[in-house]
Amino acid sequence: MTNNLNLLTIDTFFSSSDPTSDLKIVSLIDPFSNEIANFKKQDHPVPDGKYLYRIKKNGNGPISYYKRIITDDISITIADVHGDGMTDDSVEIQKLIDEMEAGQVLKLDNRRYMLYQPLQINKAIKIAGSSTKSTVDLPPFLITNNNHGIIINAYKTIINGKEITTNASGTVLEGFGIYNATLYTTVPNNFTGIKIIGTPEVHAYDIILKDLAINGYQTGLEVNYLWSSQIQTVKIGNCQTGIHIKNNSVNNEISNNTSISIDAKVINQETGKEELVDILSSKGILFDGKSSQEGWRIIDTFIFNVYQGIYAEKTSHVNVLNSMIDFCRQIGIVIGEQSYNWNINSNYIALSHPGYGIYLFNNVKNSSFTRGNKIIDNDILIYDNAAPDNTSIGVNIVGEASLYDDVRGNSIKNFKVYDIKADSGLQTTITHNKCLSAISPNIVGNFITNDNLGTVYYQNANDALHLGKLKVTYADNYPSVSSPDWKRGDIILNTGPSVNMPIGWVNTTDGTNTWKPFGIINN
Repeated sequence: MTNNLNLLTIDTFFSSSDPTSDLKIVSLIDPFSNEIANFKKQDHPVPDGKYLYRIKKNGNGPISYYKRIITDDISITIADVHGDGMTDDSVEIQKLIDEMEAGQVLKLDNRRYMLYQPLQINKAIKIAGSSTKSTVDLPPFLITNNNHGIIINAYKTIINGKEITTNASGTVLEGFGIYNATLYTTVPNNFTGIKIIGTPEVHAYDIILKDLAINGYQTGLEVNYLWSSQIQTVKIGNCQTGIHIKNNSVNNEISNNTSISIDAKVINQETGKEELVDILSSKGILFDGKSSQEGWRIIDTFIFNVYQGIYAEKTSHVNVLNSMIDFCRQIGIVIGEQSYNWNINSNYIALSHPGYGIYLFNNVKNSSFTRGNKIIDNDILIYDNAAPDNTSIGVNIVGEASLYDDVRGNSIKNFKVYDIKADSGLQTTITHNKCLSAISPNIVGNFITNDNLGTVYYQNANDALHLGKLKVTYADNYPSVSSPDWKRGDIILNTGPSVNMPIGWVNTTDGTNTWKPFGIINN
């Protein structure tokens, strides 16, 4: 088959057995893109492919091997795909991906590509669309037919006794959407939009996910053994879990206006009003606690209408900065068992239903590792709602290993039980907070300075108000054993005052404590 340039099509040329047509470089017509494609003859065998590698069998003569000359990005139009949102394109797209070399770029057109099976990426390639924010045409989308979407792999295997490493580290996905045909908010499913699967032997490094839209899965993005990678401007919608972090994933960043939300709406049959869908047990970001994670940075991220904004166990050294965690149905941030040394700074955390703004619970001590979590300069509030509320607390710190936390400079409002509560003996420092809820007391804890706005309840002698260099606390008696923790001028107020008993005791010496009663109560 020829055209007005007298060029053969790719299939016509490679199905020919005429050895005289072999050239070092041959120009052919691509039957799918209708553009000229140049192939270069190779000196060594190549895979028998369809798009980038071809084999020409010359009758009884030698076999010729050709490789397509690629000088720019590879357009999806060279593949036998439909892009109509109905016909399965997954097999042909996978063939093209398998023939690509590491470092090459596959460009998607602004069309809808139906996937009946997930795309497997086993090398460092880039798949790029025009942008999910395209205003010229509808942006490119992959639509899954109730199956997983894209799987990025890093692993070792044995083939014919030889160890083979498959590693897609360095893969970039940018500028397109991936939706399930039936959204999770319509019919629950157990599928994942994008999976990154490393192993203990082969970690997935330097993955970049940027300007993506993921919608309608049980899990939007799942990562395993992911290291030193970036998740930027990724919009995850209507998933039970936005980002699920598993299996020793370390030193990664979620940033640049990434958003995780449940924004689908339904009509309330009782009220007739439109309201947001409620997905039970939904989480924005989940560190699942089955193995340790550390070193994550969550910056400029928006999480909306989930039960728990961020939930973490076995996760340490995490920074949550300048983010908005809004309309949470239960808890804004949960820092759970074996999680240490978080920095939660300058965020907006708001609940739509009674619960906790920030909840710390840890009963596994690790003194060599623990310096305490920092909860600093956050706005924490609960919106007015009609639900009965005898539980809501702004910052709730419990568990014998939730030690040395620093709660400082936060603005906390509209909670019904406490603004800040720290269990006795945790040595929580509570300073310079604006506790604005119309309750009393606002704060229960220890090591509370006098610059907090709100009323304070002190639990026992381990809890103290620090006035400059002096400490004021409560107990039913002064300590019987001296301690260097007590300084001259420290005061213990009597929790059981009675006639002929003092209002309290003051320490008059450093070192060996000398407690003197003051304010004897007359009959």
